[in-house]
Amino acid sequence: MKTSAQVKIVEYHEGLAKGIAKMWNESREDWGGDSVVMTEQDVKEKEENSTNLHLFLAMVGEEVVGYCGLSEYKEDEGALYIPLLNVHPEYQGLKIGKQLLLRALEKTIELKWPRLDLFTWAGNTKAVPLYKKCGFFWEERDDVTHLMNFIPIVLQNQWLRPFFEKHDWYTTSQRVIEVKPDGLKENGHTFYEYKWKAGDEFVRIQIERTGRGIRLIETQDILIEMKLPDFKLLEKEEHYVTYRIVNKTNQLLNVTLSAASTKIVDHSFEEKVDIQGEWIGSYPLKLTMPQSEPSPWKTYPVVCANVKINGFSMPLKMGVFPKKAGKLYIRSVKKSWKVHEKGTLYLDIESQLEEDTIWTIKLPSNDIVKWEVQEWKTKINDNKRISLPLASELLKHGFLDEEVEVEVERQNGKSFSFKVHLSLAFPGYGAKFGGECEKYWYSYNGPCFVKIEKRNHMMKIGSTRSKQYPITFLTPKIGKPYSEEFSKKEATAVEFLQSNEASTIKTTLPSETFPNLTLNTYFHLYGDGLVELRHELINGGQIAKESISLLQPFIPKFENMAIPQNGEVMIGNEAMIPFTPYISDKDISESWIFTTSSNGETKGIAWPKEAVGRKDDWRFGIEYSVGIIQSDEKVSLGPIQIGINAVTTWSEWREMVVEDEVESLQEASIYTLGAEGGNFISSVGEKVEYSLRSLLTPYVHGSLMLQHNKKLFLKEIKQEDALNKITLSLEHDKPGVQFISGDFRSSSNRAEFQTLQLVKGNREVDVNNNKDTWSVDNGVINFKASTTYFPCVYSLTYKGKETLHHQYPDAGPKAWWNPWGGGLRYTFQDVSSYSMLKEKTTIEQTTKFDQYGHRWTGICLSTTFIEHETMKGITLRQYALTLPEIPVLASYAEIQQASGRTFTNEILELEAFFKPGDILSSCYASLPTDGIINRYYAGIEEFILRDTPYITIGSEERDEHMTFIHPQGKKTAELYMNQEVMLVASEAEWCASVGEVKVFQPTLLLYGNEKYLFDQQLQRLSFK
Repeated sequence: MKTSAQVKIVEYHEGLAKGIAKMWNESREDWGGDSVVMTEQDVKEKEENSTNLHLFLAMVGEEVVGYCGLSEYKEDEGALYIPLLNVHPEYQGLKIGKQLLLRALEKTIELKWPRLDLFTWAGNTKAVPLYKKCGFFWEERDDVTHLMNFIPIVLQNQWLRPFFEKHDWYTTSQRVIEVKPDGLKENGHTFYEYKWKAGDEFVRIQIERTGRGIRLIETQDILIEMKLPDFKLLEKEEHYVTYRIVNKTNQLLNVTLSAASTKIVDHSFEEKVDIQGEWIGSYPLKLTMPQSEPSPWKTYPVVCANVKINGFSMPLKMGVFPKKAGKLYIRSVKKSWKVHEKGTLYLDIESQLEEDTIWTIKLPSNDIVKWEVQEWKTKINDNKRISLPLASELLKHGFLDEEVEVEVERQNGKSFSFKVHLSLAFPGYGAKFGGECEKYWYSYNGPCFVKIEKRNHMMKIGSTRSKQYPITFLTPKIGKPYSEEFSKKEATAVEFLQSNEASTIKTTLPSETFPNLTLNTYFHLYGDGLVELRHELINGGQIAKESISLLQPFIPKFENMAIPQNGEVMIGNEAMIPFTPYISDKDISESWIFTTSSNGETKGIAWPKEAVGRKDDWRFGIEYSVGIIQSDEKVSLGPIQIGINAVTTWSEWREMVVEDEVESLQEASIYTLGAEGGNFISSVGEKVEYSLRSLLTPYVHGSLMLQHNKKLFLKEIKQEDALNKITLSLEHDKPGVQFISGDFRSSSNRAEFQTLQLVKGNREVDVNNNKDTWSVDNGVINFKASTTYFPCVYSLTYKGKETLHHQYPDAGPKAWWNPWGGGLRYTFQDVSSYSMLKEKTTIEQTTKFDQYGHRWTGICLSTTFIEHETMKGITLRQYALTLPEIPVLASYAEIQQASGRTFTNEILELEAFFKPGDILSSCYASLPTDGIINRYYAGIEEFILRDTPYITIGSEERDEHMTFIHPQGKKTAELYMNQEVMLVASEAEWCASVGEVKVFQPTLLLYGNEKYLFDQQLQRLSFK
């Protein structure tokens, strides 16, 4: 039987990492049921990079059953924070959560912090009673579920210390626990109340929510209270703070009250009084508006006073919201404005006065907006809002930022004035500018923008023309260990810089955690949707800084993602959008990621070689290991590149951001059914291991059923088996194209798969040369080429029936071509058929091995250019290869460059003319498409059909289909039909210096009766 006595609370060390991983894996149902698998190494790395000051673990024997982190609160001053609390589901009910919370609270008190905060989710109501019993108050807010614990500040109070030295605060608490937000409301303030009672002794404390301090103390001996006339108080006017002290004893109390002013709160006095019974005093208060309006994430400006009785100090504190007479905002419902376009802007006015007033507003002339009416006079009722439509003309794109003077006439006839800033961005193509409003800094270049939140340096990068949310870059962190300090402070300096290429915003953040270290961050916005983010660390001190790292977290949305992993590109073609923990960051093999939204918008992120892209808890982070920064040294980091609709595909993004010239990568789906290792070719009688593989980190669990030749094969694995694939073994007893159907089922999803295997027979491929004609026969297909005809494979037969369209033995005019040889051939874009026939072509038997070691046999057509002026010295080799008893033809080209010049941005074309029936109009093509029409017939009308990965060719005269599979590396492809031909064509781009040999990816032609002959793994074929 498990009891709470068995529970021990310990601090983390690496030896407990394995147990923590086990706890998280077995607790997933309490966290939404995700499939994230945590490993021992994951825990070690996470805790090594954590901002936790302490990590408390609950142990039952050798088992880790509870987790409670303790960090410095990143949003506000004066608080620690519990970022994560968990109790193993099998050990709930043993009061482990309570023990962990109290241990974190005890450490907060020990470290002399005044407050402990935590966040939870709105639906976690079952935990609310526990939190409240441990001293937390639930703050009433719409944006988050935030709880604050003020027990530390209570226990640190000198006057109250005798009570809590005698009595335990937890067991003597009289607080009423309700599952709802806390707070007593009075004059706009919210007070949180603690009560304790032990015999005749009691303590009552009220905490003011926004000032985060005590405003009332009551015991059996005394009552001390601070009161403001209201929460929101008008600036520059005199208000009064009331202090009330009730002496319940028979002894005279010698009391000293004092207060000191701050930049915002002018409240200064000192008073000494002897109190018998009740005393009330009021003292003046005047407020100055802060630079920005108080935020609910931070402690508000506070009115402070200190009460000293018999040598014991009792600080009192209440938050206050300084306000102007009103708020004014300029807004536009129109998203985009053109220069010299006329329209309506809206001046929204909110009165914060308790009376009806008359407002006069003068809009200043400026070079951004021309006002039709510049002066407005209007009546506004008490605490009401109005919206004035302003007829306007945009003079130029830019940032409107004007100081406006407002005159207010009160009911008593007296007037006063105040000033406000009206700010609004008017972005447009070609316009580069920056500016600021009350809460944000902005920089624009055309539609591209960067928006930086002042209070926490959170950055959003996006486009005004995008329907998608901007990419969020969180506050950068310096470490190690990493500090959250920059999320609490506003940049000390901001600069807006403009150049011919970019609009730049620079922010400066001095570090307190690492004294004399300053972080500058630059955002360079280019007009084509590219943003470069650079960091700069400056050591302004006399001592070198060692072991310095910088982490730049951001929040990706992995929708239709492309991530380079282990020499492939993982493509997120599932409806599921993975969480960041689902990504295997250690397998990322290049420094970029790319996503595409459902409406086609794209986002790309890339980082420099010296940085590492890795998971940062639920975020993704780019980490620089800087090492030592010498005195007066400046270290530049980056750039991190962000593309907002800058390119359309991952391959274009890769080409843009990868510095070195690299080989092309093949795509790999998140989930794949296929032969182990991707080897889709085998031999008759050979056992083949088929795996359902996942490229994500959660373990595969469920059942896989394979069907082949009317036989069923079944295997089931569980999550605790810790596997990323399910494997079944099959043996193929006949050659050809073998189809395998798969059905996967788990408790949460189902999937259907199909794959194919090319199974080789035992006979050899025959290659014959009869005079000038070469013939290749593998027992199923036959193809031919001739040195006296056109340089192409002119014939391809399956089961004795022709598939290609040609006019062997004499090439002549047809349709747009002269001469026209038909068949399947490679050619250069700028070399005509006529010029091609001038060059000599030779044919020879050849053998090539693919990446899996399989031997392909066929012919090679070699054309060395001598006559053509541009291509002189180039040799074009066309390979046509096959495997024994498999209806497959692999065709690829090779260019040997010995021309004495360099070729750049050239195009190699593949043309294949088809006529699988005797009558062209009976021949058709089918393409993968979302359209209605699924079959197009040749020989009737002229069509140009779009680029697709593959095309199915057939005829009404035959049962078999042929699938034409383009390589992934093609530049573009199309299908062309008219009354005379059906042409499948593709293009590949090439560059080559002298001496270089350029090898292109193969195109596959595959026959069969099955409807679906395309399998993405076939596009992976390559030859050595």
